[in-house]
Amino acid sequence: MSAQHVAPAPPPVTPAETNPRTVLSDRQQASVQALMYAATELVREQGYNDLTMRAVAARAGLTHTTAYAYFSSKAHLVAELFWRRLQAVDTPVTDPSSPIAQRVAAALGGPGLLLADEPALAQATLAALLVTDPEVALVRDAVGADLARRLAAAIGDEDADAAETLLLAFSGAMLQAGMGYFDFAGVVDRMVRVANRLDVTDR
Repeated sequence: MSAQHVAPAPPPVTPAETNPRTVLSDRQQASVQALMYAATELVREQGYNDLTMRAVAARAGLTHTTAYAYFSSKAHLVAELFWRRLQAVDTPVTDPSSPIAQRVAAALGGPGLLLADEPALAQATLAALLVTDPEVALVRDAVGADLARRLAAAIGDEDADAAETLLLAFSGAMLQAGMGYFDFAGVVDRMVRVANRLDVTDR
């Protein structure tokens, strides 16, 4: 493992809304952390397509049976890894009198740039979140709810149409960035342009 690719410790294990096993002991939490650390390193080294749960478990020093006790698939594991990183991104406090585009940029800038320096992990996350797996769907819903909360905090929750438009635009921009059409900094730029075109009346 090269020095520039030392993986940060994942955020603490989160409650049951995304974790497939509701209550984890300290030992079980350590196993989950080891699996997520191993998955991060393997994605960086070989990409998502070649990633296997057996390889993740071996890197973590666990059996593949143990890995499947916590994550239903590699997609579930990678999706959960992204979710926990997203949770670690603070929601900025914005001035409600500031321009809407400025507030939207503040709300979505952190999530938009979350994987800017991690191209392999960005592609893995994109692939993982699109999988039709019930466990992945739970994580995907949690991600969407978190982004909706950030937008509501930025623009208020009175204008549901504006919030939905921004969320759809953000999802599309993240998808295109993950496919390599532009970098992740371009996601924020595009969200600013979308916000500027919205007819949002501050209340």
